[in-house]
Formats: sequence, structure tokens, C-alpha cells
Amino acid sequence: MAYWLDDGFDTWPETVMAGTAAAGLYTRCGAWVARNIANGKLADAVIPGALARAYGTSEWIQRLVDVGLWAVEGDGYRDARYFELNPTAATVKANREKKAAAGRKGGVASGESRRAKQNRSRTEARASPTVEPPSLPLPSSKEGRGRALHLVPPEWCGRCHKDTRNAVDDRDRSVPCPTCHPKRGAA
Repeated sequence: MAYWLDDGFDTWPETVMAGTAAAGLYTRCGAWVARNIANGKLADAVIPGALARAYGTSEWIQRLVDVGLWAVEGDGYRDARYFELNPTAATVKANREKKAAAGRKGGVASGESRRAKQNRSRTEARASPTVEPPSLPLPSSKEGRGRALHLVPPEWCGRCHKDTRNAVDDRDRSVPCPTCHPKRGAA
């Protein structure tokens, strides 16, 4: 199961006041809580004190308590903001039961069998009309004879922008490089 943090976590006032090391302890313990809630081993966002001390220093723990991200609870610490973005144990259990029930029905909520659904989609795919893209005429050359020739640019002169082959004229305008742009002189 994922552990969700707000994308602005790095700028929360509590995070800034606690410091980078304490913020790392907070996220590491939050991931532990999420994993244990998902596994059914934990019902609430309480980090055991021994685990918090194994992951971080007493100073980091105290900073998290001081700024209000954690609250002391028995020999552990309650994550005060965990459930703002993360599901409760009851929600995780309900979602798992819902998915299991859908799996027993063949993964289709309406009760339609998986094979019937596959057959229907194959039939619909065969019945779809084939649409050919419109045929576009090729552009003709300036002389009006046949197809336009693909212009291969001459070697880069080094005085213009290498990718666009544009240079700057006397009035600070971007113009095709008179030396190496494929359409030189078109300005």
C-alpha cells in the first residue's frame, strides 16, 4: 500500500521548523504505519517508541513532537496528520473485501461473465468500420512540375543558430541565415 504525503510537505511550516533530518524520520515512520495498516497489524497511526528511536535520534523525535506533527501516546507517537491523506484501517479492509468480491464475480461488477465480456468486445471490434485516412496530395515544386524536392540544408556556417539556421538582421529581427538556411533569401 502507498503512503501519501502532500506535494507541499517540504514547505509545511512544521517540516521547515523540524528540519530535514526530522522530516526524514517522519516520512520513514509514515511509510511503516501505512505498511502495517495495510497488513492489518495496526489499526491506528501510532509509531512505537522503540521503532522511532531505531529510525532516528531523540532530538529528531522531540522536534516532531514540538512542531505538532507527532503527539506522545503511551510509549509511542501518534502521527497527527496521517489520516489527512491516508486511508484508515477500516477503509483498507473495506476496499480489499470489495476487490475480493469483484474477483469472485470474474472481475466484472455487473455480473457478466468474463468470457461473455471478451466475446462481446471481439464482436464489437470486428464490426467497427475501417476508416482509411484521406489521401493528401503532395506539394508541388515552385515550377509546378511534380513533387517538391526535399531541401537538404548546406553545412552550418557558424554565424547563426545551429538548429534553426536563423540569424539576426540590422533591426534585431530573426531572419533566415543568408549563408546556410535552406530557404535563404526568403525574408
